[in-house]
Amino acid sequence: MKRSDFAAHRAAASGLFTLLSLVAIVLGLGDARLLALAVGGALGSLVLFTREPVRAALGAYAAPLAIVADLALLFCAMSLTGGVASPYALLLPAGVALSWHGEGRPAARFFAAASLFGCAALVVLGRTPLSGTALFPVVGLALAAPALLVTLEVADRSPDAGAAREPAAAEDDRRLRIAPPEASFAAAPPPRPVPPAEPARDREAEVLHDLRSPLSVIRVYTDLIQEAARRGELPNPDYLANLARETELAEQLVGMPGPERATVDRLEPPQNADLVEILGSLATAYRLAHGGRIRIEFIAERPQLPVTAEPVALQRAFRNVLDNAIKYTPDGGEVRIRAGAAGPQAFVVVKDTGMGMSPEERTRAFDYAFRGAGAVASGTRGKGLGLAVTKEILESNGGKISLSSEAGYGSEVTILLPFQRSGR
Repeated sequence: MKRSDFAAHRAAASGLFTLLSLVAIVLGLGDARLLALAVGGALGSLVLFTREPVRAALGAYAAPLAIVADLALLFCAMSLTGGVASPYALLLPAGVALSWHGEGRPAARFFAAASLFGCAALVVLGRTPLSGTALFPVVGLALAAPALLVTLEVADRSPDAGAAREPAAAEDDRRLRIAPPEASFAAAPPPRPVPPAEPARDREAEVLHDLRSPLSVIRVYTDLIQEAARRGELPNPDYLANLARETELAEQLVGMPGPERATVDRLEPPQNADLVEILGSLATAYRLAHGGRIRIEFIAERPQLPVTAEPVALQRAFRNVLDNAIKYTPDGGEVRIRAGAAGPQAFVVVKDTGMGMSPEERTRAFDYAFRGAGAVASGTRGKGLGLAVTKEILESNGGKISLSSEAGYGSEVTILLPFQRSGR
C-alpha cells in the first residue's frame, strides 16, 4: 500500500471520529470528559501511525494495529453513548468503506467481522434493550457494516467491475479466449520478471538537494565573518574567498539543474580539476560546519591530483558523498577522506563510522529515490537522491563509483577518475 493511501485512510478515520465526537459532546449524549479523551486518543493514533519511523518499525503490522485502535476507540465511544443504538454506529459501515478503498479487501473483511462481534458484545453487556420495536433498529445497525461489505464484494465481482481492469490484463484474457485448442496443451513459457518501475525524476528536488550543501557552508562563513565584525576585527580573507566560491557554486547549480550539466559539459572541450584542491576546501568547510560533532580528516598522497573532469560536477559529486557520510554518522564518529593515484586513475575513498547498510540495501544504494530502512528509521531527512545522481555525474565524466558497507560498521565509497594525460 502506498504511504499516501495509508495516511489518507488514517486522516479520514480520525477526522470522522472527531467530528461525530464533537457533535455528541454538544448534544450531551455522553460524558464530555471521556468523549474528549477518546478524541485525543484518535488524534494521537493519527500522529503516531503516520510517522515514518513508527510505520517503518512496524512494517506490515502498522495497518492492522491502526484498525484495531480505531475499533477500540469506536466501541468505547458507543458504550458511552447508547451501545449499538449510538450515533457512533454510523462509523462502522464508514470504516468498512475506508478500509476497502484505503487498504484492501482483507482489511475491510476484518473491520466488518470485528464490527459484528463488537455489536454483539455491547448487546450482551446489556447496553441496548432487545424488546419490542427497539429490536429491528438494533439489528439493522449491527448488520450495516457486514451488509456494506457484501455489497462491495458483489460489485467488485460484477461484469462492470471487470471492465475496469488494466488494458494489458484485458488483452491477455482476450488472447487466451481466442487461442486455438491445441495452444492450451503447449507448454507455456515462463513469465519474464517485470522490473520495478523507476520513480519519476524530480529535477526541482535535485536542484534543492544540491543547493543544501553550499547554502549550509555559506551560513557557516557568514556567521564567522559576523562574529569577527562584532569583535571589531576585519574579515578573514580566506573566509571571504571561500564565501565567494560557495556563492558562485550555488549560482552555477541553479543555472543548470540536475545531471544534465555534466552531460552538456562533456560535449565541450574536456576541463581539468585538481582533486586535492577541491577536497581540501571541502574538508575545511565541513570541519567548520560539523567539526564540533564528528571528526573529519583529509589525507592526500600527492600535493596535486589533476583529473579530466568538470570542476562543478565534481563538487556536486563529492558533496553528495560527504553529506551522506556526515548525516548518518553519530556524534563522536569519524569521516576520513583519502585521495591518491592508482595507475592511470586517481582515487578518492570516503570512509565513515556511521550506521552502514545491509547486503540487500547495498544492492539498491545507487537506485534513484531509494533509502534504506535504517536511514528511514533514524528520522534523518532525505530523498535518496545523492548516490544515484553522483553515479550519473561521475560516469558522464569518465569516472566510476563503488560502495562497500556493513550494517552497524559504517560505509566506504570509492571513486575513480581518469588522470590528465600530463598529470600522472
